Amino acid sequence: MGSTVSVILGLVLAVLVLVLFTVKLKIHPFFALIATSATFAIVAGMNMQDMLSAFTSGMGGTIADIGLVIALGTVTGTLLEKSGAAETMAKTILKITGKKHAALGLAITGYFVSIPVFCDSAFVLLSPIARRLSKDTKISMTTMAISLAMGLHATHMFVPPTPGPLAVAGILNADLGMVILFGALVSIPVMLVGYFASLTAGKKYYYIPEDDSDVTEEEDENAKLPSALASFMPILVPILLMLLKTVGDMVASENILLSILNVIGTPAVALLIGMLLAAYTYHNIHPEDKLAWSFDGLVADSLRTAGQIVLIVGAGGAFGGICSGIALAAACGDPALGAVYSAAGLCAGLFYQFGQLGIS
Repeated sequence: MGSTVSVILGLVLAVLVLVLFTVKLKIHPFFALIATSATFAIVAGMNMQDMLSAFTSGMGGTIADIGLVIALGTVTGTLLEKSGAAETMAKTILKITGKKHAALGLAITGYFVSIPVFCDSAFVLLSPIARRLSKDTKISMTTMAISLAMGLHATHMFVPPTPGPLAVAGILNADLGMVILFGALVSIPVMLVGYFASLTAGKKYYYIPEDDSDVTEEEDENAKLPSALASFMPILVPILLMLLKTVGDMVASENILLSILNVIGTPAVALLIGMLLAAYTYHNIHPEDKLAWSFDGLVADSLRTAGQIVLIVGAGGAFGGICSGIALAAACGDPALGAVYSAAGLCAGLFYQFGQLGIS
């Protein structure tokens, strides 16, 4: 195993390789992460056999842990998006905040919608609502756009089952319920900072969009949308079940209720329940869609996306496996190298966030 200097150098070069491959060369994140892991291992002085063993075990273990969870979460998000549930959530929250605080309402909407739906898709989906509110309230579109974007990105980066934080939790072997709880709490001040910053930016760059929509407000209001309860339940029920399982694990006693919670609060089972709720909502809105669950239907399209995400998450896990292999040197009495390993472990999660940009 290499020295502390070689490990630090390998980590720096690995980051540079990842940024170069994904941002400059536009190479798919899966292959970029493979190159990143190989760079780190070789420069850090890891022999080839140990590198391959750590890579395969890290990738396989990560995919086994969260592959199903990512697939279920991706399908749920697609069903919510296509059923109009995201728009219902936006309108429900905006009714509570009122048009005077429409920008805050958009930020809160983004906070909830981006938990199951990819933030880029959600931004496109909710942009027409932001434009209409900007025209109706005369609040700058700059304010609306920044508030919505920050609300979306806050939970997208911190709260599972969004793939990014889910991958980080898997790589670091963190309790998913606690990650959800603290991620949701941390996302609130992040969202609020973005909201207050949007107010300042809106005054400096005041802009009201022109009315160039091909769909009239009356036609949009007449569109069939799910109820607020049906829209929020596929998100809130899985989160609640996972949190209850986390709380139940802290209780020393054993009973039937805790045993049931231990099963249905498992991330895969909780998200399966959420997906079934979302599927029921989608069927109520689009009963004519008989091919949604077919090989060429809506669900198949979302699973294609999920497949890419699972591979990228697996590649991030492979990097974590290599970090674990290098950590053996720290166990032999080099505390400085142990500190470097800790930083590398965190980077394994951050690397996935870089890779995810390639899918968006």
